[in-house]
Amino acid sequence: MRLISPSYSVLFLLLISLACFYYWAEKRKTKALNAFADPALLRKYTNLRGLRQDRKAIILKTFGLFFLILALLGPEWGYRWQEVRSRGLEVIIALDTSKSMLATDLRPNRLERAKLAIRDFLKQIPGHQVGLVAFSGTGFLQAPLTMDYNAFQIALDALDVYTLPRGGTAIGRAIDTAKQAFQSGGNGHKILILITDGENHEGDPLAQARKAQEEGITVYTVGLGSQEGELIPVRDERGNTSYLKDDRGNVVKTVLQEEALKEIAKAGGGAYFKGTGPVLGLDTLYQTELAHLEQADLHSSMEKKYINRYQIPLFFALIVLCSEFVLVSGKEQAHN
Repeated sequence: MRLISPSYSVLFLLLISLACFYYWAEKRKTKALNAFADPALLRKYTNLRGLRQDRKAIILKTFGLFFLILALLGPEWGYRWQEVRSRGLEVIIALDTSKSMLATDLRPNRLERAKLAIRDFLKQIPGHQVGLVAFSGTGFLQAPLTMDYNAFQIALDALDVYTLPRGGTAIGRAIDTAKQAFQSGGNGHKILILITDGENHEGDPLAQARKAQEEGITVYTVGLGSQEGELIPVRDERGNTSYLKDDRGNVVKTVLQEEALKEIAKAGGGAYFKGTGPVLGLDTLYQTELAHLEQADLHSSMEKKYINRYQIPLFFALIVLCSEFVLVSGKEQAHN
């Protein structure tokens, strides 16, 4: 047997307190009678039947409260198997981890701000499967599709610009990695959200986005950064900060490529969102694009459904309390 109420200790403490109070009151009453007259005289000349009935009434009342509290706790024993279906979307977030994400036009930098926004985004989409792809010059499945948001966040927290050994940015590789991850998923709507500044150094992300749409994957893009551009701070082994330079020794300035991201989203059948606000536009993306989508069965499982037996202690409580009522009524009639 198990009790489903989390406050059972409080209720049992209340019951013990009442029992102690009744015991204390009874002892006080006996002490008062003994102070009034000698106990031997009381037994000889006084009808103590009423006192014994009072004690029985108190005992019955205490047991009645015990069974009532037990019924409130919701005792469960026995179970039946019940099929539980999970419904939702399949959402993979592809996060840019190239060095351009160290730019500070979003505080503290683009990458850390994106990770914070994704954590907040998870709170808005409970019940959906989520996956995580990290990409720079290549793509890597950091977290496969899962409904375990804690595991997803652990994988998200582990991301930095050194997660992948190959530098540069290849958005097409991110799309291809996500496509492979979706192949092991269910039959829900497949959503890919690319979070990046839009810089692309190799491959054809437009072609990959079209292929993804043909396979039933809708591609959305979220652009991070500013169109004015920002330098990329880097630290050496001694902790000194400088700015990233290209092969010719020129300081690199990273600029948000909005037009490119709009084209990728269009090719993937989705939409582009500017990374603004606390959640970088992910909240708007969900409300305007994803919330109205029909949710499909992601998976089903058989779970034990325990049977609530509160009726049994409630039945005993009613019997005991009715007995106490009959006892008290009989006492009153005897006095009359």
